[in-house]
Amino acid sequence: MKFVRGMIVVGAGKGDFSSKPRPFLVVQSDLFADHATISLCPLTSVISGTSLFRVSLEASAETGLFRDSEIQIDKVDTLDRNKIVEIIGTIPITTMTRVDDALRRWLEL
Repeated sequence: MKFVRGMIVVGAGKGDFSSKPRPFLVVQSDLFADHATISLCPLTSVISGTSLFRVSLEASAETGLFRDSEIQIDKVDTLDRNKIVEIIGTIPITTMTRVDDALRRWLEL
Protein backbone atom coordinates (compact mmCIF):
# COMPACT_ATOMS: atom_id res chain seq x y z
CA MET A 1 0.00 0.00 0.00
CA LYS A 2 1.11 3.55 -0.66
CA PHE A 3 0.47 5.97 2.18
CA VAL A 4 0.00 9.70 1.63
CA ARG A 5 0.05 12.42 4.26
CA GLY A 6 -3.51 13.16 5.36
CA MET A 7 -4.79 9.61 4.90
CA ILE A 8 -6.67 7.89 7.69
CA VAL A 9 -5.53 4.30 8.10
CA VAL A 10 -6.23 1.46 10.50
CA GLY A 11 -3.22 0.14 12.38
CA ALA A 12 -3.20 -3.32 13.93
CA GLY A 13 -1.39 -4.50 16.98
CA LYS A 14 -1.03 -3.44 20.55
CA GLY A 15 0.65 -0.25 21.63
CA ASP A 16 1.04 1.90 24.70
CA PHE A 17 -2.34 3.57 24.18
CA SER A 18 -4.48 0.84 22.64
CA SER A 19 -5.13 -2.87 22.83
CA LYS A 20 -7.03 -3.09 19.54
CA PRO A 21 -6.76 -1.92 15.93
CA ARG A 22 -7.43 1.80 15.73
CA PRO A 23 -7.52 4.63 13.20
CA PHE A 24 -4.47 6.82 12.67
CA LEU A 25 -3.73 9.92 10.61
CA VAL A 26 -0.62 9.75 8.42
CA VAL A 27 1.54 12.79 9.28
CA GLN A 28 4.86 11.71 7.75
CA SER A 29 6.13 13.59 4.71
CA ASP A 30 5.36 12.02 1.33
CA LEU A 31 9.11 12.30 0.60
CA PHE A 32 9.60 9.23 2.80
CA ALA A 33 6.79 7.13 1.33
CA ASP A 34 9.10 4.13 0.85
CA HIS A 35 10.51 4.16 4.40
CA ALA A 36 10.01 0.97 6.45
CA THR A 37 8.09 2.83 9.15
CA ILE A 38 5.40 5.48 9.08
CA SER A 39 4.70 8.36 11.49
CA LEU A 40 1.09 8.73 12.56
CA CYS A 41 -1.22 10.39 15.06
CA PRO A 42 -3.85 8.14 16.63
CA LEU A 43 -7.53 9.07 16.60
CA THR A 44 -9.93 8.72 19.50
CA SER A 45 -13.70 9.00 19.78
CA VAL A 46 -13.29 10.15 23.40
CA ILE A 47 -13.56 13.91 22.92
CA SER A 48 -11.44 15.92 25.38
CA GLY A 49 -11.97 19.39 23.98
CA THR A 50 -8.27 20.23 24.48
CA SER A 51 -7.76 22.43 21.45
CA LEU A 52 -4.02 23.19 21.61
CA PHE A 53 -2.97 19.62 20.85
CA ARG A 54 -6.15 17.84 19.77
CA VAL A 55 -7.83 18.47 16.43
CA SER A 56 -11.51 17.60 16.02
CA LEU A 57 -12.63 15.51 13.07
CA GLU A 58 -16.21 14.81 12.01
CA ALA A 59 -17.39 11.37 11.00
CA SER A 60 -18.11 11.33 7.25
CA ALA A 61 -17.78 9.29 4.08
CA GLU A 62 -14.59 11.25 3.29
CA THR A 63 -12.87 10.39 6.58
CA GLY A 64 -14.25 6.86 6.73
CA LEU A 65 -15.06 7.38 10.42
CA PHE A 66 -18.36 6.35 11.98
CA ARG A 67 -17.98 8.58 15.06
CA ASP A 68 -16.74 12.12 15.56
CA SER A 69 -13.14 11.91 16.75
CA GLU A 70 -10.07 13.84 17.81
CA ILE A 71 -6.62 13.57 16.29
CA GLN A 72 -4.22 13.02 19.18
CA ILE A 73 -1.29 15.24 18.29
CA ASP A 74 0.22 14.55 21.73
CA LYS A 75 0.56 10.84 20.93
CA VAL A 76 2.56 10.88 17.68
CA ASP A 77 3.60 7.29 17.00
CA THR A 78 5.62 5.30 14.49
CA LEU A 79 4.48 1.93 13.18
CA ASP A 80 6.03 -0.61 10.87
CA ARG A 81 4.28 -0.29 7.50
CA ASN A 82 3.12 -3.90 7.63
CA LYS A 83 1.03 -3.09 10.73
CA ILE A 84 -1.26 -0.90 8.63
CA VAL A 85 -4.34 -2.96 7.81
CA GLU A 86 -6.29 -0.64 5.52
CA ILE A 87 -6.83 2.89 4.26
CA ILE A 88 -10.28 4.17 5.28
CA GLY A 89 -10.30 7.83 4.25
CA THR A 90 -8.65 11.23 4.12
CA ILE A 91 -9.03 14.51 5.97
CA PRO A 92 -9.89 17.87 4.40
CA ILE A 93 -6.96 20.22 3.65
CA THR A 94 -8.33 22.73 6.17
CA THR A 95 -8.13 20.08 8.90
CA MET A 96 -4.60 19.12 7.81
CA THR A 97 -3.59 22.77 8.21
CA ARG A 98 -4.88 22.66 11.81
CA VAL A 99 -2.95 19.40 12.35
CA ASP A 100 0.23 21.06 11.04
CA ASP A 101 -0.27 24.00 13.41
CA ALA A 102 -0.87 21.67 16.36
CA LEU A 103 2.22 19.56 15.49
CA ARG A 104 4.36 22.71 15.36
CA ARG A 105 3.02 23.75 18.78
CA TRP A 106 3.46 20.29 20.32
CA LEU A 107 7.00 19.83 18.96
CA GLU A 108 7.92 23.52 19.31
CA LEU A 109 9.03 23.80 15.68
